[in-house]
Amino acid sequence: MVAPKTKTTTEVPEIAVKFSEQVISTVKQYQQLSIDAAQTWAKVAAAFPVAELPAIPGVPELPSTEALTAFAFDFTSELLTAQRSFALQLANTLS
Repeated sequence: MVAPKTKTTTEVPEIAVKFSEQVISTVKQYQQLSIDAAQTWAKVAAAFPVAELPAIPGVPELPSTEALTAFAFDFTSELLTAQRSFALQLANTLS
């Protein structure tokens, strides 16, 4: 007779948690530096004249940068969620 398999839960090692927190902190600092640099560049670039591009008949107007960015992140979020579910199911099956 085979004994039933018991699941054991192991905690993520503290060093891994601290490392991930440090990575996130570093990424956030880099992001803030990038935002600051982009804002400075935008202020300088705003002083230059911008030519209006003519509309092309029959071609729809492109979505805004914000709309495209939101769409891309929504898509990748859904994809990552699906991949996470798949990986967890696969890990559970193989364990």
